[in-house]
Amino acid sequence: MTLEQVVAHIFRKKGKVTSISEFVFALSLDLKWFSPDQAESVLANAEQRELVRITGEVVEPLFDIHSVEIPVDFRPDQSILYRQERSIDATATKDEVLLKETKEASDESAIIDRVVEQLSGVKSKQEVIRLINDAHERLGIVETDAVALLVARTCSIDVSGMIDEVYDRLVRPKT
Repeated sequence: MTLEQVVAHIFRKKGKVTSISEFVFALSLDLKWFSPDQAESVLANAEQRELVRITGEVVEPLFDIHSVEIPVDFRPDQSILYRQERSIDATATKDEVLLKETKEASDESAIIDRVVEQLSGVKSKQEVIRLINDAHERLGIVETDAVALLVARTCSIDVSGMIDEVYDRLVRPKT
C-alpha cells in the first residue's frame, strides 16, 4: 500500500484540512495503524514527498484525495515507514512513476494470490486471508508476501518456487 493511499484515507475521514495532532491521532489511535512516533514519521514522509503541505499546525493534501483508489479492506503495512525514497528521475513522468509503483504492488499481490490459490484446497479464501493478516500483525514482518509464504509453509504447502521471487523483490534496490 502506498503512502498516497494512507494520506488520502486520512483526509477522506478528517476533511480537506486537519491539524498535525489530528492526523497523527487518526493514524495511531483511531485506526491503530501506527504508533504515534511512526505516525509522525508517516506525516514527515508525506511532506517530504510533497503529498501534503504543513503550515503552522495545519496539514492539507497537495493532490486530489478522491482520485486515489483505496480498497475497502485497506490497511497499510509498516513498509511505508522504511521504504527508501526513490531517486527522482527528472525525465520520468508521473504516469511512469505510478506505473512502476503499481508493478511493485502487483508483484506482491501475485504472490499472495498464488498462496491463496494453493491453500484454497485446504482452507477457504477468507480463512487464508485471515491467517495471513493475523500472522502479519503477530510477527510484525513488514512485507505481506513474505508472511503469506510463512503461512503457506506452516500449512505444509511447498513454497520453494516462490521464495526466490519474493527474495529478489525484497532485496532489489529501489530506483
